[in-house]
Amino acid sequence: MKKNPLQILAEYDALKRNLGEYVQEFTANFNKVYNSIPYKIKPPPELDLLHYYDGFDAELSYQLRERNPTTLEAMQSNAIQVEANLLEKEERMNTERRVGFKVVLKKNHLHLLT
Repeated sequence: MKKNPLQILAEYDALKRNLGEYVQEFTANFNKVYNSIPYKIKPPPELDLLHYYDGFDAELSYQLRERNPTTLEAMQSNAIQVEANLLEKEERMNTERRVGFKVVLKKNHLHLLT
């Protein structure tokens, strides 16, 4: 069933990355909706860049803007890289917290033994 073009634009305007959704999933959904917009009413490429930024939380959006991509494809590739970096950073911080907590426990335990 073919959607009404205005319905597609409304869906496009409402696109936001859902909590827990990977960038790659959001990008696939963004592209699906974007590519279904009829050519005659499709927003210009500059607006697509801005709209794609707006689909993310402030931290990811800021990091994407810093990279200053000039095409939607470049921005989408950057978004996947930024997410990978953020996930790696989060994992590293979680590991450091766990290791730091064990060290504190060991120090307290050693302190109790002396």
